[in-house]
Amino acid sequence: MTEETEPQTSEEEDAQEEDIPEEITFEHAFFHSIEQTSFRVLEDTNEAVMVMALEQGEVSLKLSGVRKELKLKEDDPDHKMLGIIARGLEYVRELRIGDKVPTELTTGRASWEVTDEHKAIAHNRVTMQLVSWVSGDETLITDPEQLAQVVNDPKTKEKISIAFSKTAEALGIGEDRREDVIALISNLANELAYIEALRDQNNAVENIYRSIHELDKVYKSEQSVRDTIMPIKRLFKIAIEGFRYSFLELDAQTGEILSALSNIAQVTKFIRKNRDDLHRRLWAWDKILNDWRDHPPHRSSKSEKLLEELYHFLAQRYLPRNEWELYSKVLEKTKKRATAVMW
Repeated sequence: MTEETEPQTSEEEDAQEEDIPEEITFEHAFFHSIEQTSFRVLEDTNEAVMVMALEQGEVSLKLSGVRKELKLKEDDPDHKMLGIIARGLEYVRELRIGDKVPTELTTGRASWEVTDEHKAIAHNRVTMQLVSWVSGDETLITDPEQLAQVVNDPKTKEKISIAFSKTAEALGIGEDRREDVIALISNLANELAYIEALRDQNNAVENIYRSIHELDKVYKSEQSVRDTIMPIKRLFKIAIEGFRYSFLELDAQTGEILSALSNIAQVTKFIRKNRDDLHRRLWAWDKILNDWRDHPPHRSSKSEKLLEELYHFLAQRYLPRNEWELYSKVLEKTKKRATAVMW
């Protein structure tokens, strides 16, 4: 095993058993009747729909309704394809006829890319875990700058060489087969690179959380604004703690490096499952992250508008159902009053 190889995951085995195609295709003429046809998930209902662009505007059709209207049976290829699309939309925002089926379904690999920087961070992290294991003081370093400094230290480079040989011996593949250890490390680092990319996104979310606390100080004498900030802080804390727990769980499961390398297939499956879960949860924040990027936590009409939008975003996702229903009713009444004033 001198070349870098990837273990076959359960996703790849499942894809082979299900015979999942690589491309979105349909046989029924209905799916080809309108050129601008796509498949998405509605944000408010979280339902997968077929979107057809007509002259009067877009028309959304539930996939279950499409199956029913076309009388598609379960063994019909188009019925199966609609199921694949519904699953695929858990990983990408939109699919069209002719698109590739998301690789999460076919190979288990991510359908999105990571930067060379994230790859380097992950590789440094895994390498340092090996070094710390050999020294008898296994620790996990996640700070990118600290990792880079330690790895580039000449003394550390000597320890890395020794660690490769010791790891090969501990894994029972022989000290002289260091290339096999290098391949295992590369495989694990490639998977963890996606976690590092998601960790970056999560850091951006936490930056907004810090900005909210700054704005709380700025608006300490304005109760009307603080009435929005206080529930934002409460709901934001729920979101932050959820993300932190996910990353802690990932770090804990991959922190014992020898165990991770010994069970690379199972660990890869675990990383990918959590990668996909975090990716879905974080991509909902894309607009919020973009709106708050480089926005100073100062008193301004824009800050107040961003706070209102953030509250609505958090309330949708983190308010208990009974409180969300009450919030929605109040919001609807507010909109009606605003409309009445305008007219």
